[in-house]
Amino acid sequence: MANPFRFTRFLESAQITPASVIAFLFHLPNFIRLFSRLLNDPRVPYHLKFFCYFSIFYFFFPLDLIKDFLFFGMGYVDDVLLLFFAFRKLVRDSPPEVVREHVEAISQGRPAPDTRNDGMG
Repeated sequence: MANPFRFTRFLESAQITPASVIAFLFHLPNFIRLFSRLLNDPRVPYHLKFFCYFSIFYFFFPLDLIKDFLFFGMGYVDDVLLLFFAFRKLVRDSPPEVVREHVEAISQGRPAPDTRNDGMG
């Protein structure tokens, strides 16, 4: 059986090689699904979600620490790095059983588990 966590290994490794970039792009849809599910899961701490939402806001906000038009596009590096570290922290610091549950559901093509506690049933 294939390891359902193989696409999360890219968040753990610090080496960037052409092969790792290609593999990351191949798994990008899975990452987006995982991030979306974690952001919508009530079991994930709010401070992690806030950091991710802040990084998304910063990415689209017109004021930057490093200007985007300087250094031939180097200004986007701080935006991308903030997004990377925010979502990396989301996966690393979320409860492991929650991440595992979502990764397995994604690898098996199942919808996100219903975690709402609406008092019914």
